[in-house]
Amino acid sequence: MRPAAAVLLMLEALLLAAVATYSFLGVASGMLSAQIGTALGAFLLLFALAVGLAARSVLTRGRFGLGFGVTWQLFQTLVGVSLLRGALYWQGGLALLLAIITFVLLIQLVRSTPLPGRDA
Repeated sequence: MRPAAAVLLMLEALLLAAVATYSFLGVASGMLSAQIGTALGAFLLLFALAVGLAARSVLTRGRFGLGFGVTWQLFQTLVGVSLLRGALYWQGGLALLLAIITFVLLIQLVRSTPLPGRDA
């Protein structure tokens, strides 16, 4: 279960990095304003890094990855619903599906991971 959760978190990190790259390409081609596109790309890269670190933490049995991962899934659910409301159906559906599956896996890991200071 731990490797599956880490793989899903890493997939999310890669998708965030891909969207950040698309944002930077939009700036270079003139589709996006330089200010908005650059800020969006930097924001997405920052979160891609954080989600990647969470995936690594989940694999090494750390607690950061679980807490951050669960919180991230809640934010991703909100984004998925917003995408659905904006008529971006497959993107919103994919975001929701990924968030729900990852959330369930992470919650199961939270319940099975001992707290610091307790014997496993």
